[in-house]
Amino acid sequence: MDTKDAILAFMAAINDHDVDRIVALASPDHRFVDAHGGETGFESLRGAWTGYFAFMPRYGVSAEVVLIEADQAAIFGAAWGGLSAADPSDRAWRRPCAWRAVVSDGKIALWQVYVDTKAVFDLM
Repeated sequence: MDTKDAILAFMAAINDHDVDRIVALASPDHRFVDAHGGETGFESLRGAWTGYFAFMPRYGVSAEVVLIEADQAAIFGAAWGGLSAADPSDRAWRRPCAWRAVVSDGKIALWQVYVDTKAVFDLM
């Protein structure tokens, strides 16, 4: 899988809330870096995504621009979510977002998020 295909597959797995697929698309040395600089490694990846999807049941992402240089990419798009699975209008948010990705052997080795999280914290 080339860099762009790996990134788009990873984003599709996120949108599907498919934790098994997210983990399968991550490299054994995977690092997830959140918007505040907190890091999650491969060993904790399954629990982290499972917990986040439980907290944010309508989370999703989209890519509008993907810039690739070899195995690295900058992705620009949007992230959205909502705290209630039952009511789509309840405590929902949408923000411009960027990601930095590194792909190694067709798997995501780094997934770093850049987004202003204030909108999410204001909902809580």
